Amino acid sequence: MAVVLALTGLIVLLIALVIFVRNQRIGDDGTNRGSTRRGLILLTFLGLVLALASQLPVFQG
Repeated sequence: MAVVLALTGLIVLLIALVIFVRNQRIGDDGTNRGSTRRGLILLTFLGLVLALASQLPVFQG
């Protein structure tokens, strides 16, 4: 279970990285950047929580 949580957290962080890089290449027009920024923050937080939760003794087999 710990491996699944860690891999899921890393996949979520990778998705957040891809969205961040695509958002940087869009340009400086600033359209719809607020919702993208909030989404990136939520994805990063979710990925970190999942990756760190895999280290809890409850999930260690």
